[in-house]
Amino acid sequence: LEDFSSERLDNLYNESCALHPIDLVTRNLLIPVLEQLGTRWEQRESGIAEEHFFTAWLRNKLGARLHHGQWLARSKPLILACLPHENHEIGLLLCALALLQMGHRVIYLGANMPIRQIAHITKPSHALGVVLSGRDVIPATSVLADIAWLVEASDLPVFVGSHFSRRYETELGRSGAIAVGDDLGRGLDLIEAHLSRAAPRPGRPGSASRPRTAASSSG
Repeated sequence: LEDFSSERLDNLYNESCALHPIDLVTRNLLIPVLEQLGTRWEQRESGIAEEHFFTAWLRNKLGARLHHGQWLARSKPLILACLPHENHEIGLLLCALALLQMGHRVIYLGANMPIRQIAHITKPSHALGVVLSGRDVIPATSVLADIAWLVEASDLPVFVGSHFSRRYETELGRSGAIAVGDDLGRGLDLIEAHLSRAAPRPGRPGSASRPRTAASSSG
């Protein structure tokens, strides 16, 4: 990163993915690097440039992996989006990739998504649920109101992650949304556990077979 070498980053990333499962690469490599860049940028003359360089490179890598991996999943999709005014989508991309590895199809809507528009695609896509992510989104009151509206309008589980869910956990609970926190591994476990409980039992009307999935411990 300090040399701004995409080639060396590519080699390290490809080697890591060839040797280890993606959730291990995420937990032990990608997230620690992001955290380190986020804490040291003020002490380095090129700190902001290094952080932007890495996030742009990582966004491309994760996006390509997500695109090419969609054929692996056969379940009904989960809709993933960043909250309004949230432009940092690396955490959501990591979540999308992990869900894909767990067997879930993903409809990825990216950064700064108006919440109420999501309701228009839940039925046509036959989605299992919605996953939202954001940090300190302002104004929080209108975002919380839109999340409550989406819960009622979509009649689907709406999961909210990252710092926003930790800060407004109580308010999200009152609205019917499910706060999954800012730890990726724990959040994935909570999403999978909730979807497993909500799945129709075999033999019941409307039941459909779901691929076996394993709760990820990435984080």
